[in-house]
Amino acid sequence: MKKLTSAILFLLSATAGWSQFAPALGQSGAIAIHRDSAAIVAWATTVVIDRGLMQINIDSIGDAWAGADEDALGRAGDNPTISLGDGGTATLGFEFPIKDGEGYDLAVFENSFDGLFLELAFVEVSSDGERFVRFPALSLTDTSTGTSAFGYTQTAKVHNLAGKYPMNYGTPFDLSELQDSVGLNIQSVRYVRIVDVIGTMLPDFASRDAEGRKVADPWPTPFPSSGFDLDAVAVMHNTDPASLETLASAFEIFPQPCSNQAFLRIAEPSWKQPITAKLLDTSGRCIQQLGSFSPEGTIEIDLSAVNAGTYLIELESSERVYRKLCVKGF
Repeated sequence: MKKLTSAILFLLSATAGWSQFAPALGQSGAIAIHRDSAAIVAWATTVVIDRGLMQINIDSIGDAWAGADEDALGRAGDNPTISLGDGGTATLGFEFPIKDGEGYDLAVFENSFDGLFLELAFVEVSSDGERFVRFPALSLTDTSTGTSAFGYTQTAKVHNLAGKYPMNYGTPFDLSELQDSVGLNIQSVRYVRIVDVIGTMLPDFASRDAEGRKVADPWPTPFPSSGFDLDAVAVMHNTDPASLETLASAFEIFPQPCSNQAFLRIAEPSWKQPITAKLLDTSGRCIQQLGSFSPEGTIEIDLSAVNAGTYLIELESSERVYRKLCVKGF
């Protein structure tokens, strides 16, 4: 899909009084993705929530608390939403990596009832769970007074911000926009992070778009349901599961269980591509960089400083897969 060039984006930002991005649902040029769209092939399967305060400048009232973590999983509309609070985040994982394909690759769903009261969020993606890259969001909404707690936002004034569309309609994102980002493989995106926009115009707390403008969003919101109400994240393009199964079956980890050392080698003679490997704990944190090796090689894994338990071996070649490693006590 052709994207707005940098020059056009500059002109749009310089002429905010008349500029328009994709419009509201029902208007020509709307880009909303319905939850039942045939383009959707998968939904998020894991989530980690870090809630923000109900209102960013009042610590004493505490964090937003409406909804449960698991409400963000599965198909949009099947569960209640989870409220992130001011600046709160949700980091979602997927059974198979998202990849760049023709057109949009993922969509984020919120629960706006009317498509006028919009609560917005930034969207970031990551291949490794450590480095996240944000889609370049733009907001041309008037910031002279901000948006009141129950104020409206014009859909056509925001771009690359989740929450543009009403419930059951997701805001789509195209990974090709991030193709030159350092540390991101747009053909293997494993995580999507949703970051609530803090709608205040207070300079110490205001969220800003990719060009440094404050992003107006309903505020103040001293409610348990404050902030972006995440419904779901959908996938339109992901890695062929069959290719992941081939990669996983090409490798052998032995012995299982192990104690102070284990070995990793290619068990499939036809496998020709070099791979890199990491040892992770079950939360995804890297314990050891195991290095790269050729199809003819074997990696020895030193476990002398590793506690007993279950770990993951991350294998990456043209794709990325994980295999369990069980470490017993010495």
